[in-house]
Amino acid sequence: MQIVSPQFALFAAAVLAGYALLNRKLQNAWLLLASYFFYVAIRWEYALVLGALSIFNYLIGRRAAARGWLCAGLTLNIASFAALKLFAGPYGPRLLDLDGPSNLLALLLPVGFSFYILQAISYLLDIHRGQTQPAQTLTDFALYLAYFPKLLAGPIERPSRFLAQLTADRRVDSHAAARGAGLILVGMIRKIVVADRIHALIPPTIFSDPAAFTSLEKIVWFLVFTFGLYNDFQGYSTIARGLSGLFGIELELNFRQPFFASSFSDFWTRWHISLSFWLRDYIFFPLRRWFLQNRWPAWIATLLPPLVTMLASGYWHGAYLTMIFWGFLHGLYLLGEQYLGFPRTHDTRKLRGALLTFFVFILTSLAWIPFAASSLRATFTYFAGLFAFTSGSGAALPWLDLLPAFALSLWLDWQEARHNSDAFFLQWTPYAQAWGFACVLWLLILFLGPQAELVTFVYQGF
Repeated sequence: MQIVSPQFALFAAAVLAGYALLNRKLQNAWLLLASYFFYVAIRWEYALVLGALSIFNYLIGRRAAARGWLCAGLTLNIASFAALKLFAGPYGPRLLDLDGPSNLLALLLPVGFSFYILQAISYLLDIHRGQTQPAQTLTDFALYLAYFPKLLAGPIERPSRFLAQLTADRRVDSHAAARGAGLILVGMIRKIVVADRIHALIPPTIFSDPAAFTSLEKIVWFLVFTFGLYNDFQGYSTIARGLSGLFGIELELNFRQPFFASSFSDFWTRWHISLSFWLRDYIFFPLRRWFLQNRWPAWIATLLPPLVTMLASGYWHGAYLTMIFWGFLHGLYLLGEQYLGFPRTHDTRKLRGALLTFFVFILTSLAWIPFAASSLRATFTYFAGLFAFTSGSGAALPWLDLLPAFALSLWLDWQEARHNSDAFFLQWTPYAQAWGFACVLWLLILFLGPQAELVTFVYQGF
């Protein structure tokens, strides 16, 4: 069941209707039942993995204040995550002595596993640190992992914040309903009008056989991939926040205009924020603190934490050499920023600030090449071809499709930055809201015609 589909719309409407009719005590159970129904509709075996992990972590969580129980829980969660990522990756068939893909491998990494396993780990760690209390019931904890608006691609919620909302009274007034519906529409615009449209234009062999394309084509298409990936993931996150808001449950903001970042550190406070902050709080800070407490040389305490953190981020995305290289590149960016004295805050001088923003955008966009490439060989061929200045004309490039999509994406980001809110439309005048709603409906009708294909969100693959 695709998030952007008539089937999901009917499912969500039925869940909302039932939710509104139930009393407070039954609403969490209803949402948990709906979440598992949604997961079973994708593949019933996935629900078995999620259910087993939910029960295990709930029981361990009741004892996680003790170091021994914490270690037992972390060992199982981290080992299962590392192993499943490895076996479901390109080396899985070889390691399992299989001739090719199998149904077993298809089950080794359930959809959404990378997101809810990190929530299980943070749950145990936060209980041990005294930052949160164990969930009151198995229903609440199971819903924390399985909540269907965020199940497939996050955001990665912290237990204290999410569980507190499950035990508090929840009311959805007209303002909250308008905000939730508006966010859903904005997310659909990002996904359907921008991401799906420009992703469909990318030549299928550009990242596997880059030598067949000119330098200009390589430049254009890695930028297209950057905008497509961003709007695809941002679209999902916005839809999830909007839908969850209709249940009175607030999800974390996952993106905050990352293309406006003026440093690499700033970029990671804007891109996939829930994962970035998870890596910061559970890997970077503890690792750096451990080096300092054990009196390691200062250069090691400076060098290794960002590298290890970004390599872990690469592995989280997949046990592929290209993903590991992507993480390594971002680790180098962060180190270069620190050692070269790169400014970490926004420069108030407009020209200098604009140049820094452009510099960060280009380097972070270049890092998406290994993210998209089929191999390291293709990655390096692509990089080399960018500066080969091979002959060829860009006249055949679909500029009339690309430029409006880029402009719409940047305009949405500008509106969010200007109003300091992803629900920027609530600050418009009623007249502007009416015209905005009409334009959104027109665009969705235009792009959701009978020939439209439903495209899976990219980050569902992680």
